[in-house]
Amino acid sequence: MPGKEIVKQPRNPGRFRSRILAIAALAGAGWLVSQGVTAANRHQLQHPTRALPAPNAQAAVEHGFAAQDLLALVSQGSPVGIAKDGSRITLALDEDLQNQIFALFRRFDPPYGVFAAMEPDTGRVVALVGYRKGGGSDPSLPLKAVYPAASLIKVVTASAALEGGNISPGDEISYRGGIYGISRRGIHAQDGRGVPSMSLEEAIAKSANAVFGKVAVNYVGSEALARYMAKFGFGQPIPFELPVETSQGEVPRDEYNLARTGAGFGEVYVSPLHMAMIMSAIASSGAMPQPVLIERVEDKDGALLFEAQPSKWRDTVKPETADTLLQMMVKTIEMGTSRRTFGSPESTPLLQDMEVAGKTGSLSGWSPRMHFEWFAGVAPVGDPKLAVAALVVNDSRWKIKGSYVGKEAFNTYFGYPSSSPPVYSKARGKARWKKAVKTSERRKARAIRKHGKKKPASRTPGVAAPAGKGRVG
Repeated sequence: MPGKEIVKQPRNPGRFRSRILAIAALAGAGWLVSQGVTAANRHQLQHPTRALPAPNAQAAVEHGFAAQDLLALVSQGSPVGIAKDGSRITLALDEDLQNQIFALFRRFDPPYGVFAAMEPDTGRVVALVGYRKGGGSDPSLPLKAVYPAASLIKVVTASAALEGGNISPGDEISYRGGIYGISRRGIHAQDGRGVPSMSLEEAIAKSANAVFGKVAVNYVGSEALARYMAKFGFGQPIPFELPVETSQGEVPRDEYNLARTGAGFGEVYVSPLHMAMIMSAIASSGAMPQPVLIERVEDKDGALLFEAQPSKWRDTVKPETADTLLQMMVKTIEMGTSRRTFGSPESTPLLQDMEVAGKTGSLSGWSPRMHFEWFAGVAPVGDPKLAVAALVVNDSRWKIKGSYVGKEAFNTYFGYPSSSPPVYSKARGKARWKKAVKTSERRKARAIRKHGKKKPASRTPGVAAPAGKGRVG
């Protein structure tokens, strides 16, 4: 209206700020919900039942012995059984190893302890141990593929990368942030001043997720990773005298989730028996043996009815790739995630006589939530005689991990004295490893504090931390 003055109302800064905070809160809540849904759908399988895996076409029920008969012998730790018709069956089990590992689980009494061991050259399964808290034996546990593979999948990722021909064990790979996290930005981290880097060999020893996430995206790809998982037997029924659940894995196509899967955070599940077969393949220059439980069968008069013959199940990687992987995994024992458990040659008689190769893995999962602590390894490296896969499923009260079970398995099998597990310290009601910090690193930290100089973070040997903290070991 002409001649009328328009007066602006003063802006209310408090009201404007409240609106901004409300919008931010809603966005944050939406993000948390989406993250919660994602987390709820990962690794939330139920605890394993006592039922056997569903039989497959490869499971043999013959010679007068049913699957439950074989499981009863395995549970008793006995390699010899007599059928109703008087025939005699001899299993490949090493009675001492079978019973010692079960006794170890019973001593520390974790919620679940699972172990499988075999001879790489013959495929003879010398131990199948399943333990439930309270002293229960459940030999079906090593046959089930309900356990997240965690960082054990790094062995497959490394295989695909090495055979792709674009990377070697000594090649340095740059990354951003800590070695145990994976970020979208870090997948494409560029070399440069102040950007940390790590060789592929060191990354497998320390189970560096940031490095392997980048390797999966930039050196492997989803198609190659899926192909190499199939080469190692994922998605394939395993020929065995007992039914074995098929190991499974999803390989995403988008970069971020591919990086997580290649490093060990993905939806990949494996049975301990299958993991022992994968270690056997690496120990046997890429040839994965067919696992053998029934060694021989005789009739009641002692006449031979059946005798197992070593055979190859499948080819996995080239001999030179397998040999390279084996040497890389020696670093896990020497300076990586199993260093504290195995100790030095000066403190460990086993290591004075032979090299041991291994890979660890740790992750949280199931419902209610548990922590999976894997160790898979081979010894001796020069002439492999035993491949093992050890898994301890812990709750928040930790006592032992898979690395310790693996070490004690080698000690028992090769006739070395037993050892004690690493020392735990208590923190906020949960157990964690005490970190062993080298003297040189302490001096470096003091020098930085004294002189105020910024230096790149040193790459200390990885020490396993409690699972469920966002890292895969």
